[in-house]
Formats: sequence, C-alpha cells, structure tokens
Amino acid sequence: MRGKIAVGLGLVLLASLAWAASRITYDRSYAQSRAEIDDLLSRYLFALDWQDPEMYGEVFAPDGVLVWAGGTVTGRAAIVDEMRKARAADQASNAATPTLRPFKRRHFISNFVVRIDGKRATARSLWFEFNNDGADRKPYVGAYGHLEDELRRVDGRWLITRHQVFNEQREAMASGAANPAW
Repeated sequence: MRGKIAVGLGLVLLASLAWAASRITYDRSYAQSRAEIDDLLSRYLFALDWQDPEMYGEVFAPDGVLVWAGGTVTGRAAIVDEMRKARAADQASNAATPTLRPFKRRHFISNFVVRIDGKRATARSLWFEFNNDGADRKPYVGAYGHLEDELRRVDGRWLITRHQVFNEQREAMASGAANPAW
C-alpha cells in the first residue's frame, strides 16, 4: 500500500513540476511591447495589401531583411524598391483586363507567439491570403503558411530586422517538420 501511495505522490509531483515548467511568465513591459509588435505586423499587412511601398519599408529596420517569394532582399531601400516592382506587376496585370475591376489580395495573420528579450523579440504567426484575380472576381484562399519575424527596438520603436515567409503552395518556401512556435 505504501508503495502505491509513494508512486501516486511521485506522479502528482512530476505532473506539478511539468505544469510549472510549462508556464511562461511575463514582466510588466511584455503587454506594451506585444501590443506594439501586433500593431507593427498589422501595419505591415495593410502596407502589403494596399501596395504602399514606403509604408511597407517603414516597418523594417534600416538593415532589415525580407525573405519572400521574390527572393531575399536586404536593406530598407531595397525592400521598398522590391515592393514598387511588385505593385507595378499587379498594375500591369490589372491593366491587361480593363473591363474588370482591379483584383485585390488581402492577407491575414493569426495565432501569434511572441518572445521578448529586452530590445529584441521573435514572433511567429500563421497567415493566409484571400485573392480575387479570376474573371468573376470571386474570392478564394490563394495561399497560406507561417511567418517568422525577428524584431529590434530602434529609437523607441519596434521594427522588423528579418521577416521570412513560409508558403505551403511553393515547395522551396514550405515549412519543415519542426513546430516554428518553439
């Protein structure tokens, strides 16, 4: 009987330790930084979807890196230029079908996990895109994947230092087997 009680108490102790170890604690500044990072990543999406290259560039640090379908782009000025090219390509596609209203893409991100360590942070999120580039302009899910972001506080603002897009529709950009959320 004592052996069963000891085993039972041991299991309770192990479960308690596992629960305590799995708890994440945050200091008082976490909520403020997380809200700022959430705002930054939302502004990133609005800039992307409204094809505003300058606003898009402003969410990146001056030495920021963008890894996306167009390749790897380094530096805010080069990122802005890349977004200008992407906007021009979409404008050309829309001009080719003048009888249709311009197509649009809308990106959404969810399931954020954020680690903050002083003036640096890491964020992971899921994304998906609605598109309506068909002749009937009906929306459909065009792509999905996850994002991996590295951020740094620069002059009191959070900025993206590295933004990598994983896209499950593109073999070279698909995620691996490991859970990106640590």
